[in-house]
Amino acid sequence: MNISLKQLEIFVTIVECGNFTEAGRRMYLAQSTVSSHISALEEALHVALFRRESKRSIELTADGKRVYEYAKDVVNKCASLESSIVGEAKRELVIGASTAPSKSVLPRHVMQFVQEHPACCCVVRSGDSEHIQQMVLDGDIQIGFVGSTDDRQSLVYERVAEDRLVLITPNTPRFAKLKERGVLGCELLDEPMIFRDRGSGTQKMINNYLSARDMDASKVQVRYYASDPEMLQELVALGAGVSILSALSVEEQVRAGKLLTFELEQEPVSRHIYMVYRKKGALSELAKAFAEQVRRSVQ
Repeated sequence: MNISLKQLEIFVTIVECGNFTEAGRRMYLAQSTVSSHISALEEALHVALFRRESKRSIELTADGKRVYEYAKDVVNKCASLESSIVGEAKRELVIGASTAPSKSVLPRHVMQFVQEHPACCCVVRSGDSEHIQQMVLDGDIQIGFVGSTDDRQSLVYERVAEDRLVLITPNTPRFAKLKERGVLGCELLDEPMIFRDRGSGTQKMINNYLSARDMDASKVQVRYYASDPEMLQELVALGAGVSILSALSVEEQVRAGKLLTFELEQEPVSRHIYMVYRKKGALSELAKAFAEQVRRSVQ
């Protein structure tokens, strides 16, 4: 059986208007289109919905009366569903961020936005850069913040912050002395390493950095792979190895005295934080306002 909501809406409107012409006018449809939808509905249900004796007025058949009760219920429930979802969408902002932006860039933007839009409910989802970009593509989030781009043609990337890669070590006397001497992180790459998983934007940057130094990432002495950046930092703090991470993402642990950071090179190894959204598919009004707030802060 092939029944569409449009057919049911037209049928209900005809009954409530009393004739096909007025129903067509109310729904901005030609009378021939209205008649075509009703014929299709009757064919799908294998019943006659109207008595055709009079062209000026309509009269429902017994089957038509039964169908009207069902159709009216379906149309009302669909209207309630749409009203509920659209109303929720108008006040809900769904965004996502990978590790570095979720710790540094995003909190202040979210806090400011919610203060300016007190009726807004902000939903923030987390994942690595690859996951966040996929969520944007799938429509699970409206705007994402990531530390790397996959150059997906269907996404727009806007630079919104600067970050840099640093080598992190436990805060031990040995590493503290090396830091005092001005040792660079690139001089410590023979230490046991702890890496992020492959979907991480940071890890992609690390691999690019190692390649630029003619070092094969697969040849580095990797002791652990950790998908959870918090766990990775804790492993480093406990002395399990060293790692390369976003400077923004480790600020808290550095302030707490658990980690030390080393610039990788004399010139900082910089990277960008991006705001990402779909090229096609309009952003909600809330999402547009949020994106504009982020742009103003960058300027």
